[in-house]
Amino acid sequence: MSNVIADLLEGIASFVTDVWVLRRQRASRNRTQNPWRKDTADVALFDLRVIGVSMLALAAAALMVYLFALPLWVGLLPVAAGAVYVGYRWFALARA
Repeated sequence: MSNVIADLLEGIASFVTDVWVLRRQRASRNRTQNPWRKDTADVALFDLRVIGVSMLALAAAALMVYLFALPLWVGLLPVAAGAVYVGYRWFALARA
């Protein structure tokens, strides 16, 4: 039970830290400050995208490696593509 509570607190701290980092990045680039509400909604949407893309990329990699018997480096291409997409979305979020 204590692990569940610790994981929950870690997730909350991570989310708050992500919002804080986003606001700091925008402030360092002299962007206009958004309300906290909009920034938290943007980070929540970003986190959902990361979770979705990660699940799809890992499922595609597992299919390619185990079902189609492709080499591991070919199977990891969807994971690399997902990482590039997530990085692009973070930079787009920080620029907005």
